[in-house]
Parts: sequence; C-alpha cells; structure tokens
Amino acid sequence: MRSLFPSDEKYVEVAVPLPLDKPFTYRVPAGQEVRARVGVRVLVPFGRQKLTGLVTAVVDESALDGHAAKDVIAFLDEEPYITGRHLAFLGRAARACLAPLGEMLRTALPRGLARHDAPSTPRTETFYSVAPDAVDATMTPKQKLVAAALREAGALSSAALSAKVPGGADVAKRMVLRGLAAAEVRDKVVGLSDTHLPDLAGTLDPTPAQHAALDAIGATIRDHAAATFVLHGITGSGKTEVYLRAIEMVRSQGRQSIFLVPEIVLTPQLLGRVRSRFGDGVAVLHSQLTPAERTAQWRRVRAGEVFLCVGARSAIFSPFPDLGLIVVDEEHDAAYKQEDGIRYQARDLALLRSAIEGATVLLGSATPSAEAVRMTQTGAATLLELPERIGDSTLPEIRIVDLKNQVGRRGADRYFSPELEAAVEETLARGEKAMLFLNRRGYAPVLSCLDCASTIQCSNCQVSLAFHKEYDALLCHYCHGRQKAPDACPTCGGHKLAQMGLGTERLAAWAEKRWEGARVARLDSDVGRTKGAASDVLARMHRGEVDILVGTQMIAKGHDFPEVTFVGVLYADASLNFIDFRASERTFQILTQVAGRAGRGDRPGTVLIQTLSPDNSCLHRIAEHDFFGFMKEELATREALAYPPFGRMMLLRLWGVKEERVRDASALVAVALSEALAAHDVRLLGPAPSPIARVKKLYRFQILLKMPVDFPVADVFPELLRPLRDAVRRHGVRLEADVDPYQMLV
Repeated sequence: MRSLFPSDEKYVEVAVPLPLDKPFTYRVPAGQEVRARVGVRVLVPFGRQKLTGLVTAVVDESALDGHAAKDVIAFLDEEPYITGRHLAFLGRAARACLAPLGEMLRTALPRGLARHDAPSTPRTETFYSVAPDAVDATMTPKQKLVAAALREAGALSSAALSAKVPGGADVAKRMVLRGLAAAEVRDKVVGLSDTHLPDLAGTLDPTPAQHAALDAIGATIRDHAAATFVLHGITGSGKTEVYLRAIEMVRSQGRQSIFLVPEIVLTPQLLGRVRSRFGDGVAVLHSQLTPAERTAQWRRVRAGEVFLCVGARSAIFSPFPDLGLIVVDEEHDAAYKQEDGIRYQARDLALLRSAIEGATVLLGSATPSAEAVRMTQTGAATLLELPERIGDSTLPEIRIVDLKNQVGRRGADRYFSPELEAAVEETLARGEKAMLFLNRRGYAPVLSCLDCASTIQCSNCQVSLAFHKEYDALLCHYCHGRQKAPDACPTCGGHKLAQMGLGTERLAAWAEKRWEGARVARLDSDVGRTKGAASDVLARMHRGEVDILVGTQMIAKGHDFPEVTFVGVLYADASLNFIDFRASERTFQILTQVAGRAGRGDRPGTVLIQTLSPDNSCLHRIAEHDFFGFMKEELATREALAYPPFGRMMLLRLWGVKEERVRDASALVAVALSEALAAHDVRLLGPAPSPIARVKKLYRFQILLKMPVDFPVADVFPELLRPLRDAVRRHGVRLEADVDPYQMLV
C-alpha cells in the first residue's frame, strides 16, 4: 500500500545485462543520493546474484507502485559510465531491434557491463634497427637484406620485418647477438596496421567532384546538424579521401568521428593510410581484439583521448562524448547486418544515432543499396557523386561470356571458357596480375552418389556437406561439423561417389596446374580462420608475389592492387539465381565491386563475366557500368511487390529440440499475431519450416510479416512479442525477431 505521506527517499531504475525487457527499481541508501545519476554503474542484488547494472532513471517513491525495493549495494562510478545521450541511443536502438535494453547493453558495452574498470596490461612488440657501427661486409646475404630493410624504415617491428624479408625477425635476433642490430621493446599499437603508407592523396588538391562533395558535407558539419549524404563514387574515384577530409573538419571543431568498414581485417591499406594521416589519434574496435584490448580502446574513446574510431559494425556503439560524423564505407555491404544475438543493421543505427546526437552521416559506395537510393529520392538524404576515377585510370572493359557451350567439358574445365583462359594467358605474359572470382568456398560443394543421386548430408543440419581437400574431410558450413568422406553411399551402399561442383579451393588447384609456374594464392573465409593468414595473402599481393588471386567476395572489398589488370568471374549465376528478392541487387553489387579491382593503375583493365544467362538485364547493366539504369528497374520491381524500401519486413524465427513443439509454438504465435494485427495493414506468411529446417540439431520454423514502410514497428511489437516469448519458452521453444531481415532463406 502506498504511503499517505511523501518520502524523501530516492530510487533508481536499473537495467541489467540480461535478456529482460524492463529496468528494475532499487532504493538509494541514505547518504548516497548525490551519486545517483543516470549512466552510472551500480552493483545490485538480483535474486541470489549480485549484478552490475546501469542507472537509466532517477525516480521517487511513486515508481514503486506499492512494491518493496531492495537497496543498491554500491555505486561503482563517480561520473557517468556513458552519457545520457549515449544511453538514449542504446534505448532507442533496443526498441528499433525489438530487443531488451539489457541485451543491448551486453552487446554495446565492453564485457557486457564490467564491474571492474581496472587498466589492462598492454601487449608489447620488439622493434629492430641497424646498429650505428654495423658493417655490411661482415653480414651474410640474408642479414644484408634485413639491414637494408631496417635502414629504409629506420626501425621495424618483428611482424613488419618478417613481412618485408621472410624470416627477417629471426635473422635480426641473431644480428643483435653479434652487435649488428639493436632491439627495443615497445607497447603494441592495438588494432591498426603496422605499416605506415605514404599518404600521397592527402597532399593532392581534391578533384572538382571531391571538392563539391566536401563543400556540401562541410556545411552540415559546421552547423552541427543531423544530415545524411549518400556518396556514390565509382571504384577508384577517391571516396576514402573525401572521408578523411571530412574527419579532419570534425576534428578541427573538437568533435569526434566513427569510420565503419565492413570487415576490418580486409582493409590493411585503409588502416595504414589512416594511421599515416592521423597517428595516435585513432582507436580501433573489432572482433579480433582480445577482451582486454577492446576494453582499453573503448575507454580511450569514452574519455575523448582519440578523435576517430575505425571499426566493423559494432563500432557504431563507440561512446564518444561529442560525435560529429559517422562514415559508413561500402554501406551496401551485408556485413553491416548482425546475424546473431541482437540483429541490428549498423547503417540504420548510424541514422538513428545521427538524429539523437546531431551528427552527419556519410554513406559511401560504388553501388549504393536500394534503401540508400530511395532515401535520396524522398529527400531523407542528399546524393553526392564522384563519377570519374582518380588520375589517368579508367573503368575496365566488361564482357559477358556464355557458358552454355561448355557443357561438354568435364570437371573444373567446364567453368573455363576459351576466352577466359586466353585472357589469363595474355595477362601473365605481360607481367600483370589476374583475379578469379567464385563465391563458393571449399573444393567441391557436394559429394554425390552416381548410383542413387543422393548427397552426403550433415547429421546435425539439413544441408549437404562440402568437401574440403585441405582438411581431407566433409565440412558443414552451418554447424562447422567435420567428418571423413565415406567409402560407400550411406543410402544405397554404392561406391560411385563423385565430387560435384567447383569451390575456390578446387579453382586454385586447377589454376596452379593450368598455369604452371604462376604464383597462385587463395582468399576466402576458410583462409581467414587462421589468424593473420588473410593479411599475409594481401601483403603478398601488395609485394607483387602473387600472379593469380583466387577468392570469394573477400577479394572484392576495397583492395587496391595497381598491377591487377584482369578479373574473371567464373559463374555469375551462383548469386543471380538465389531465391531472394535482393538477388539481382547483390549480384550487381558484388560483380561491380570485384570488377572494380581491375585497371586501377596506369594500365587498362578487362573483366570477363561467365554465365549461363547471357541475356540477363542485370549483367548487361554491369557491363555498361550503368548503376542508375539498374537501380531504376530494380526499384520499379520492388515497388510493384511492396518489397523494401517500399515496405518493411520482419522475420520471426522459432527453434527448439522437438520438431512438434516448434511447429505448435509457431502456430500459436501466428494465431495470436493475426488476431492482434487484424486492424492493421500487415500480412503474415507462414508459419512454415525454415528453408533449412534443421541446424545444429534444432528444428526451425518461421513467420514472415510484410508491413507498410511507415508501420510503427518499435511502438507496436514490443508489447505483442513479450508475452509470446514467455509462452513459447515454457514449451522449450525460443522466439527471435529479426526486423528488416537480410537472410530470410537460411
């Protein structure tokens, strides 16, 4: 019962980093009232546990609604751990993603919400330099190479030295023992490329197109105005220089910037250039940092010790005190969509954060997303264009090759037309480099029985296993299970098991055999699993030690290799025929991006796109470098079907161990939503088994909702889904909401 007399006691609402939808109210102990502030961390009792939480509001007794409140055990901060604006952003982001605030805190803050903020011990690395009195005549040939590299750079870390001279670090250690070199231990610079690249672009005057873009961007930065720009720049047109100069504008105001990239491990050139331009004023946040390193970088950002944070999608949560600019490079890239836990889209959260903090958003791409283009049509964003490449380089010539006349050839040969083989031959003969693109990893996607036509499938998932020769095993690309290839077909007992199809591993092996003597390297996510392996391949490309680079979409992302003059696309239909309304858009984007790797130096580039659909309009638009022609057709199709960006979608996924329980739970959810949304213009599709109905031994069903583009998702669905989550959980089933899904067919 509420007291008739008002109390002077103070209370706080606290969010804890658990998947819970609401904060909890605690009493502030007497004498601690002055420490009760929004954004500070507190230690609170929670059931039988003690949890670290974050104060989201300071309230009075009326918030108790007759319930008793436990006391806060301790206040952990003298000043707010995050600002009120940042907390407001996280709260609105949670609602937009239909996620509990506690879950958002666990995603956005280091170590969820660490109780202790003790400094971490920095990692160190050894730097080598040539001793002042070293005499080359006393050195071995290898030591002379190391000495030359050290003299050129002044000093190099172990990793950088070994990258320049294979085994250089071990040689330098022996040189130190002989007095030929000196060693110094330094704190390791976390996350940034170890290489300083000459920042030549920063010394050049902007082109007229760059100048016009910077004038428009600069006006909003000076006004501290929330604004969005879509920078459409063809490959090699100097988008990065526009980003860096805009960052300098924000820095001059004493404000900070976030620079998002799709995959940070694939951008060594960018990181080297950023470090050369901005030195130690840069923090880096990405998944390959240790928890201690990530926490240390986060604290530097929060304290305002740096003015720029470079990172992958999670860097959108960087706690800058006065954010002025958010750059989203390659904004079209699907890597900006988080596909587990809280399913957020970093580009969309950038727009949300801009509105809260008065920051400018710069969305850059050679192939902007349909959503970004639509924003420019509605006035929600301003279009800026960079229509020409920097310097004398021009866009490559793109030709389409019909693969249908290859059906008589066997094995990997059927994926190589005479035109493609001849183009690679000519490229190598000129001393230039080639790239071969195939967006399918492994050696063979399927192991099939020629007697009964069955395929070897994963025992945990409803998918075929792919054969990987480097592991001599069959791998599942969903649960990552591994098993030896059987000697006989599990279905019929037959012994005619054939490796069907082509993956990058098989393609690389074929290229090594076909062009004997050529140096072939491979870059895909299998290579990327080994720490440093992807960076090593890219470093070898930059040093000119690779003649043919084979890979998946990883070879298309932002790389600048001037010696690459030829790109061959082995099989464009792999993405074109995917059952997804975004299939054409994604095909246009990835093929345009990979084609853009050719001819970026002073020599012209050529691209061959092999396909079984040579008359496809999307491919012809790619060959004509006609982005806006393609997008006009694509948007017309989307509008007719009310697909994004002319409508919104939400995918509800349900999963559990028992198939029948998941089916029943999905039917319960569908009925409840149909009744609750009957008065709204919302269409429900399903429930139905997911296209891949079993993954990691869990059965999966889904319900797809199609809504008008202005439907208030964040206002309507939190209250609808909360009781449904609780109801299905009692039956051992989990319910997950994915707003604006990118992967609907897995």
